[in-house]
Amino acid sequence: MDDERFDGLYLNVAQQARGIEPLLDTVFSFLRRKTDFFSGPPGSGDNGTQVAMEKVNEVLQKHAKIYQDQQQQQQQKKKKNTKTKKSTKKPVSKTTTKTESPAMKKKKEDDDIIELGDDGFDASLLLRKKRLQRKVNLPWKMKRKAKKK
Repeated sequence: MDDERFDGLYLNVAQQARGIEPLLDTVFSFLRRKTDFFSGPPGSGDNGTQVAMEKVNEVLQKHAKIYQDQQQQQQQKKKKNTKTKKSTKKPVSKTTTKTESPAMKKKKEDDDIIELGDDGFDASLLLRKKRLQRKVNLPWKMKRKAKKK
């Protein structure tokens, strides 16, 4: 299940946290301070923390499997495409058609991927691009600074 409703919010938090570990630390800090996540469900007794850790591992394993399956599918598509390209050569036509090169397709796929470095990243460009692509206003408005006279 890909739920993209909160991507803007999470990108903002990730930008301010400046990395994966601080982002995760922020999420678990919120769960500890504002929810009963670590005490566990009612009736779990003293092992509520153990139940919480098992739930985190369960969700993590689920998304790791989804990622691995997607990677495997992409590799299979690449192999299939390279086999079909080798076996069927297209005749060169005198008219040129506008087609995207594999490098351009790869670049478009990578546009939505953000890699975090030690100093974090700037999500504002991605958010601006997404807003223009979808022509949807973000749920918050940027405040403009008053001009000084």
